[in-house]
Amino acid sequence: MSMVTFRSSNEIHRPMSPASHSGPKDTCVVETDQSVKTYSGIMCDISCFYRKQFTVPILDLESFLAAKVKLRQEGLLDAQLKSNLEHVTRLLDSMPAAKRRDVSLLVEGERQLIRFTAGTPGLHYTVRQGAAGPELLQRVQAGPRLTRASITKTHFAGHRCRDDFESCMERAHQVVGTSEVGLVNVELKIACGELLLTYATSHPQATVEIRPQRRVNLGKALTLDKILEVKNSLEETGAMSRGLQACFQHLLANHSQYQGENNRIVLQSDGEMMELISGRRDYHSAQHYVFTGPDNQVQSHRVQDIDLWDDE
Repeated sequence: MSMVTFRSSNEIHRPMSPASHSGPKDTCVVETDQSVKTYSGIMCDISCFYRKQFTVPILDLESFLAAKVKLRQEGLLDAQLKSNLEHVTRLLDSMPAAKRRDVSLLVEGERQLIRFTAGTPGLHYTVRQGAAGPELLQRVQAGPRLTRASITKTHFAGHRCRDDFESCMERAHQVVGTSEVGLVNVELKIACGELLLTYATSHPQATVEIRPQRRVNLGKALTLDKILEVKNSLEETGAMSRGLQACFQHLLANHSQYQGENNRIVLQSDGEMMELISGRRDYHSAQHYVFTGPDNQVQSHRVQDIDLWDDE
């Protein structure tokens, strides 16, 4: 089941760089540890941030390698910028061509911002350092209204949703509705695994968030192959915590106990929860809860359909 939250947007979001803009349009004020310097000129932000811009036909490996060489020659390739460029270069392999044309990419460094522009951007990327390392943010400026037509398959190309039963794109369509009027003064934020996608109207005053919970469709019944497939997927994406690893080891060692049809298996550990569902998604003849305690020891509890009826 997807989690959707709605909150007012009263926060003031500060820019990534240490610069602040105030006063007339042609004035840029940069605050440093020792002093405050003022630069005049409409394009002062370029000199303040050491910003460089690269215009390319498409975001591809050749473009990034050429830019990396030029930045190194000019002494602008700091450790953070290098890490972020390497991160987005790795993402190119899984990014279809439709998401590399008519886009802009802003890469954050320690003291500078590097921008790539390919065609006429409708999709805007930003690569920055997050809590767990480099992360890619995607933003679509929807205009005055956010409608169903604003949310296209291209934006989700190459992405596998955490929920096998209701994708984050389907959930976004539900939030917006089928009316041509759509939503105004709002931004819609989707956080689903590696996908951090924001749709914004012209003057957002409120935020809607979609954070799908991980639900896996096991098919007719749980099998060893399916357990290993899900386990491998979590390990490849870096989503396998130590506690979830213990839960999967328990499932592998005791898989015969979980092989019935219409079963729901809930795994919980390290602040993460996921559901493994076999058969029908709207009816469960048995529900299994597998979780870890403070010492990372696995515990399990089973609830039969008759037990659920007795609780009503």
